[in-house]
Amino acid sequence: MKLNKNLLKTLTVVACLLPLSVNASDYYGVINGSGVRVRTSPGEGNIIKTVSTGTTYDMPNKEKSAGTSNCSDGWYQVYHNGNEVGYVCADYLVVYEKAKENDPGVASSDCEKEMENKGFPSNYWGGLCALKAQHPNWEFNAVKDADGSSIDFTKSVVSESCRNTISTGAKDSYKRTGCTGGLDSGSTYASDEAISYYMNPVNFLNEKNIFMFEGLNKNDSISDDDYQTASTKIFGNNYFINQIPNVTSFIRQSANETGVSQTALASRIYQELGDAKLSYTYAYDNSALYSVVSGNYTSRTGYYYNTSTGGFEKNSCYASIDNYYNFFNVAAYDGTGVTQNALAYAYRNGWGGSGNKDQDRQTSMTGGANFLKSKYIEAGQNTIYFQKFNVYPKTLSSRYLHQYMTNVSAPVSESNILYKAYRDANLLGSAFKFYIPVYNGLNGGGTIVSDGSTDSNGSVSVENVVNGAGFKYDAGYVANLTPGKNVDEIKNALNSVGGNVTITDKDGNAKSGNIATGDRININGNILIAVVYGDPSGDGEINALDLLKVQKHILGTAGLNGVYEKAADASHDGQINALDLLKVQKKILGSGDISQS
Repeated sequence: MKLNKNLLKTLTVVACLLPLSVNASDYYGVINGSGVRVRTSPGEGNIIKTVSTGTTYDMPNKEKSAGTSNCSDGWYQVYHNGNEVGYVCADYLVVYEKAKENDPGVASSDCEKEMENKGFPSNYWGGLCALKAQHPNWEFNAVKDADGSSIDFTKSVVSESCRNTISTGAKDSYKRTGCTGGLDSGSTYASDEAISYYMNPVNFLNEKNIFMFEGLNKNDSISDDDYQTASTKIFGNNYFINQIPNVTSFIRQSANETGVSQTALASRIYQELGDAKLSYTYAYDNSALYSVVSGNYTSRTGYYYNTSTGGFEKNSCYASIDNYYNFFNVAAYDGTGVTQNALAYAYRNGWGGSGNKDQDRQTSMTGGANFLKSKYIEAGQNTIYFQKFNVYPKTLSSRYLHQYMTNVSAPVSESNILYKAYRDANLLGSAFKFYIPVYNGLNGGGTIVSDGSTDSNGSVSVENVVNGAGFKYDAGYVANLTPGKNVDEIKNALNSVGGNVTITDKDGNAKSGNIATGDRININGNILIAVVYGDPSGDGEINALDLLKVQKHILGTAGLNGVYEKAADASHDGQINALDLLKVQKKILGSGDISQS
């Protein structure tokens, strides 16, 4: 995949585009887009110049003027050509806050001095020292460039353009157009604004997401038995572990053979496969992902692997790939035929084929673990973060390339998995080692403020609290809420990333038990509404009453409104029709599921 020409130009000229620093300013902005116009005034002012992604400007403030017909979101002021003021449409400027003059970054506490000596700048100290106070056994290591300098943040963001995807349900400013290449269903390319947020380590120095920086080799302070307990917690009691009850034993043996931690293997499997039951049709291009763990792809679909062409055909003269497994989705590239690609890779690498299920699964598990070790961990990508953002490779030519996953938010979700497993296994007191990249260009924190990621008082925004806790902020709603999830679990998750949370029912009464569509979630004084897809009745369950609600809405005999109408859209296609009825019915019968994200 190649960067577009404008982005390539940015890499070579961005240093020349930096404005003269003649104005005292608390903010700076980075252009996010091609052909962005700097004007003499908001709206139809004269064009001063046209710039592209990566161009950086100091700003007199972060206030926006009113929107206009050609930029409804408003206009930011920027300094250009020294002290001259121009205007940029807010849609195309990512705003950052600089370090305040009254915070000279002088280390005072013992922890701050320790972090300074380790090479962390002052904008990292607050998060790291808060964690150190809570977990004195944790060790934080600063990762810098090969010459000992900090890694350039703006250049890294620009270089990651068109290499990252995000859910199509993300807000518009987090989505990018103009990139090429196949994508998984439900995904689109991530904008530079989204990349800036997910790439900035300072945004994730909390107890949960710090695990995206955990070293992935075996931790000697954790016993094999404790590791296996944590791995079991990762899978819970879902379809996957019911299919393979001894999966954590396979993981344990593979970990011992390769030196990769058991939880690193377990969390990657869960991240890649979920509950391994993600699809309900068996067509060639949309086969059930649980084929990769059940080992019966060919017998289910009738497709055989043509070793000469690398394709699949309904011809028994070719190879059956039953009894082959690929637990880590290696080679499951974005686009069509994801399962086929993964199983073809397993076939080519001998990950199975004997017919002895336990033996074949162990062979595949160890093969995948060795792949993770040799291709990534030993190549310098020894954390979840570095496997997503390859900013510090052992081979310089691999920088920004060779990423294990394309989903820009994958480190957040996978760190959530690890944290919960360690917490539930009572292992948070262990001596974890974290490897955190240090960037220049963050200017005292690099926290994006243009999208509301911080409130005016500097606290974490509602959107970041929701997304950081593993849920999904959706314009006044909280989604990605599992049916049957207890409200106390939700409160604890939100509180752990900076929220001050209360939950009530739709009538304002204190809520207990399970979350339901229509419940009110108050985060730092901001009230959001819970939406559980498939629960338009608002009772917190997906049952016959919901089926009836959807049916009556379709027939027009009893319409749904607001959040209840939103919850009825179980297929997420923006309409309520027979497909949603089928989704709810299959969920009730146990033959299907409803995505909450």
